[in-house]
Amino acid sequence: MRRTTNSPFNAKVITALAAALPFAAIGASTAPSHAGGMYEMVSHDYKVGIDQAKVLRIEGAASIVAVGNPSIADAIIQGSDMLLLIGRSYGATNILVFDHDGNETASLIVNVVDMAPRLLTVNRGGAQASYNCAPDCKPILRIGDAPEYNETIGKQTGVKMGLAADGASATAEGASEE
Repeated sequence: MRRTTNSPFNAKVITALAAALPFAAIGASTAPSHAGGMYEMVSHDYKVGIDQAKVLRIEGAASIVAVGNPSIADAIIQGSDMLLLIGRSYGATNILVFDHDGNETASLIVNVVDMAPRLLTVNRGGAQASYNCAPDCKPILRIGDAPEYNETIGKQTGVKMGLAADGASATAEGASEE
């Protein structure tokens, strides 16, 4: 067996790793550190369920949020210290948060995953259908389901949402007449 601990290559690698370790610890921080009254940028990985929302508290006053791929996740500023993450589709994207001066205060990686505890997926040949079983199984729209299945459920859901919107409008009109 050959020993390589004294080679110049290993010394360079060890020196480079030792120099990088303090920066890795800064990136792994769970809270922003104060530097002269300002916040240093914080970087985190977050997991949110598809079709679910997650509330994040952020340091400093968020003014602008930028989402790398809005088809995967969305982020909405709620007040100055709260961010609402919404999982739209499977995948990963980044989210940048800026203060009112345009300074980047946070950089997030958001992974959208399946977190539905009562999900049942039925595969018949090449067709897939999804159900939410809580306690009875009811059909739901899920990415990856057969197009015909999603079309049927989508139409039924659209009709239901339209009826709900009409009912809400009628209720609001009735309340304004009083």
